[in-house]
Parts: sequence; structure tokens; C-alpha cells
Amino acid sequence: MENSPKKSPLSVGILAGVAAVAVLGYGIYSFSHKSAPVEAKPVETKEATAQSEKPAVKVSSSFSQQQQQEIQNIFLELIREKPELFMGAMNEGMQAQQDKLRIDMEKSATDMKDKLIAAGVALGSPQAEVHMIAFTDPMCPHCHEFHKVVNALLQKRQDVVIHVIPIAILGPNSVAMSKILLAASKQGPDKMNAFFTKFINKTADIDRAKLLQMAKDCGIDVAKMEKDELAEETEKTLISHTQLAEQIKIPGVPTILGIQKDGKVVIVPPMDLDGFDKVVDSLKGVETTAAAVAVSPVKENKDER
Repeated sequence: MENSPKKSPLSVGILAGVAAVAVLGYGIYSFSHKSAPVEAKPVETKEATAQSEKPAVKVSSSFSQQQQQEIQNIFLELIREKPELFMGAMNEGMQAQQDKLRIDMEKSATDMKDKLIAAGVALGSPQAEVHMIAFTDPMCPHCHEFHKVVNALLQKRQDVVIHVIPIAILGPNSVAMSKILLAASKQGPDKMNAFFTKFINKTADIDRAKLLQMAKDCGIDVAKMEKDELAEETEKTLISHTQLAEQIKIPGVPTILGIQKDGKVVIVPPMDLDGFDKVVDSLKGVETTAAAVAVSPVKENKDER
């Protein structure tokens, strides 16, 4: 950061924090300047003391405009000279907040794990030893990459099942595609998975006619799928998925959860096939060097494809 007399973007950004900690600067200020005046009442008589445990003292905690400016200058100078101190404090605060969000979310998900499992479309054997849950938006590119890894993982291992919960947070196209997937899943998760795999590889130039042809190629009864797509039950299911996401406060999509051997639900970060392979072992209780638990770094993608 340049040592310029002008206010840097970092300095301006932390000005709000300066007000909150200004009282600390006043401690420094008071050693070299006259402190703010303290106004106290005279000592009370014995009679007055009997009515009150101690005399009331009025302390002025306000600073003059000049004092406020000098305190602000002290902090801005510290920020310019040692920005790493303030960045470190900010990072620690953000990490503490993130840790609290993770703990709260994992607790909520643990309490609701049966509802989450029941809501998801099960990819893999429902009798598998390891259960994972994933909130995804069908129009999210990050979710598409996750889905590709899931397909590879399920081909490699038969001891894990992924309960996919479609939600629509990226606009009208997300709503429409989520309903189609939910309708297709009624004809079996394998057909739905094959259909969605075709879709995510062709999203750039897809239209409804091509979409329906993809479904037909995967063995889906298109007429039934379209009927289920418009059904009130499908609408209610999609709404209930959104409510589940709000209740556990997911940070974005994809949000991936894993159920440990002890029944606790933990957050799993998106990763490659080798990483998820190690995560499955970790959830089973097998020792691994992989970092299996972390807050998802993938934020909600606001752009539709």
C-alpha cells in the first residue's frame, strides 16, 4: 500500500470502524492532550448519602470536533503505516463470523437431516453406507461441475448416495428447469440423472424442443413429464426445497453436506474426484489426510447461462 497523504481505499473503508473504536484512541490522546472535561457534583452531606449509596457523577464522553479529527488522524496514520495489523484483525473477525455460521448451519442440518434426505433425489443406492446431501440450482455452472464429479464418484464407488435437492435461486430459467427435473425424477433417479447429464453439456444452445428430445432419448415418458411439470405438487415441492435451504441458511450453491458416522452433518467443500473420494472415507470414519470439512467457498452464481 502506498504511503500517500491521500486517503487510500482501505483507509476510507475502515472509517466506519474508526468510530467504533475511537474510545481506544482517546486513551492515547489523553496522555498528550487535555482530556475531555469531567463535571462532578460536590460531596453530598451525610443525610443525602443515606438516601443514595454514592454521589451521582456526570462524565462528559463527547469529543470536540478538533479532538475527533486528531483521533481519526491517529488511526488513519496507523492504517497507512501498518495495514497488516488492521487486515489481520478484520480477517480474524470475518473468520470468527464464518465459523459461527458454519457451526449454526451444521447444527440445523443435523437436526433436520431426515427431512433433507427425504427431500432429495437419491443418486446412487439408498442403502449405501455414506449419505451426502447437495443443494443445487440447475442453471448454476458450479453445480454442473459438481454434478459431473458426482457421476464419476458414483461410477467409482457403490458405498455412497447423493441426495440432490434442486432449488431455484437464479431466476425464471432455474424455476422452469427445476420443475422439469423434479418431474423427470418421478420416472426414476437414473433417468433423471442421465437426462440432466445431457442437459449440462448442452446448456449454451438449448431450447425446449431439444430439451424434450433429450428426455425422450433417456427413456423418459415426455408426455407424463410435462404433465408432472405443471402439477401443483411439483410447485409445492420446489417451494419446500427453498424453505429447507432458508431454514439451514445455505451460503450459496452448490452447498454440499455429509453425514458422519456419528450422525452429525458437516459442510463439505466442492472439490475434485480424488477429494470427494477421500471425503467419503472420512465420513465412514476411515483416517485420511484430506480436509473433509470446510465452509463452501463457492458463492451463489448470479448469472444464468
